[in-house]
Amino acid sequence: MMSTRLEPTQIGAPTGRLSDWAIAPMHFNGFAGLPTTKDLAVHSPEFSCFGHQWRLQIFPGGEEGSEDGYVAMYLQNRTEEAIEVKSNFIVKHPNGGEDVSDGWVNIVKFSPKGALGYDFARRSKL
Repeated sequence: MMSTRLEPTQIGAPTGRLSDWAIAPMHFNGFAGLPTTKDLAVHSPEFSCFGHQWRLQIFPGGEEGSEDGYVAMYLQNRTEEAIEVKSNFIVKHPNGGEDVSDGWVNIVKFSPKGALGYDFARRSKL
């Protein structure tokens, strides 16, 4: 019999100031095959971080207001409570090429059940 060790799951917000980064890896397998229709989203499963439920939403063909050829990324607060966070998206190249990274410079406030995002990068770079 083989056993698998899972990563620890954090429940509730840690006490004190939230000064550490929490990393939530997401794998959108088969990205090249995702639809490039504008305003068509692909969602991650919900995950928990800092006592809130979150979901990553990507628009492989961009959202309605996106510049042509861009992928838009949104982080959604799925909890009925506002929260202030600083976030960064990093897309790892599967074959060891250059990673693409971007995020908010300042702390941003997510409203209850709110989402924030932007045109992340040209699809050709991912």
